[in-house]
Amino acid sequence: MVDMSNFQDIATEIEKKLIESDSAREELMQLSRTVLKCSGQSIENFHRNQVDSAKLKIVEAEEALNKVKDLQEEKQGNYHLGIIYAAMQEYTEAKLLHELFTTGKISSYEEIKVTEAAYLLGVADLIGELRRYVLEKLVEGEIEEAKTYYETMKELYATFMQVECGKNLVSDFRRKKDTARILIERTLSDLFVAVQGRKLEERFDKSLED
Repeated sequence: MVDMSNFQDIATEIEKKLIESDSAREELMQLSRTVLKCSGQSIENFHRNQVDSAKLKIVEAEEALNKVKDLQEEKQGNYHLGIIYAAMQEYTEAKLLHELFTTGKISSYEEIKVTEAAYLLGVADLIGELRRYVLEKLVEGEIEEAKTYYETMKELYATFMQVECGKNLVSDFRRKKDTARILIERTLSDLFVAVQGRKLEERFDKSLED
């Protein structure tokens, strides 16, 4: 005869662990949403020239991301949620954007405590944000500053976007790399038009003086 006496205890223990796992999963998702939201707000604040507010939002994002890591370590579960990966990418983009414009340097993936893959994809998105900044400077007539950050775009592309990795290792990397290349080409074209326009203005002003 089969002994069924401990089956209820086993079932109860399984249910308890599943409930705990689901609770941890929900908390991880909520924290990841906070990272995404705060990182996005930091980027927008930066483009509005609200540097202090941008910094505060990065701090909030970092605190939430640290809680994500602590919870993953505490629960020791297989929480490979896509939203965590996306949160790390967005945080990388916001963090490096702020660093570029406040210190002129960017931290490594180890220093900001994200995965190598999230870092690469975050750098790819950073190139897009730099294009946005370059265009803003061109609209304001600040061509020299626009040139400086165009060069930064090129340097990031040459350094990070040439990393060779299989599609299965860093999903979406090839597409983002192609997008970054196109953005750099378009930015060069925009700069060329702006520089030529400036030269025409200078020649026109000189002709009026003569």
